[in-house]
Amino acid sequence: MKAADTAVEPAPATRRAQGGRPRDASRDVAILDAARELLSEVGYEGTTMDAVAARAGASKATLYRRWTSKEDLAVEAVTCAMGTIDPGDVPDTGSLAGDLHALERLRRSRRSAATDHLIPGLMAEVRRDPDLARRFHATIVQPKIDQVHAILVRARERGEIPPERDLDLVSTVVPALISYRKVVAGQTLAPEDVDRLYQEVLVPLATAPADVTPPPA
Repeated sequence: MKAADTAVEPAPATRRAQGGRPRDASRDVAILDAARELLSEVGYEGTTMDAVAARAGASKATLYRRWTSKEDLAVEAVTCAMGTIDPGDVPDTGSLAGDLHALERLRRSRRSAATDHLIPGLMAEVRRDPDLARRFHATIVQPKIDQVHAILVRARERGEIPPERDLDLVSTVVPALISYRKVVAGQTLAPEDVDRLYQEVLVPLATAPADVTPPPA
């Protein structure tokens, strides 16, 4: 994958390397591309800072001036490929179903095709390494949950969702299903599969009338 194929520019070019000199953003692109290629080819365990430096045509010192560890580099490489979406970026279509469909389209438009091969390369290590799992959740999973939560709040304000519905819980349902299918079942999901989870699972769950029947004595 070449630099032009990345979906999102890497970390801010205004960061300065040691000695006060501005970072060369083009070097960041080459290094992150090299990291993504290796993560796809040999997984997290097989990816080393030496191998990334060699693939990017950079010195190992150049990598360590930018990222203090392989974990930092891997997390940023994946995060950049996933693209950045602020919850406010999703257009208000007037319906929960429409907003979720628009969110998935927006994600696809900003996500690099490389992510289809990146995530499987990380999953085995995420299961073994609690620290990496926490970083992975905070930088990749939690933003997705936050985006859906913002859409659910908007739908509740429109009256589509009962006011007593637990939106914190509902917003985690689809990410949990995706994680199960990818990590436990070892399945791959096409974009339309993710959209179906939103439309056939999350929308009915969120908009179902509140159960006002008292529990049995």
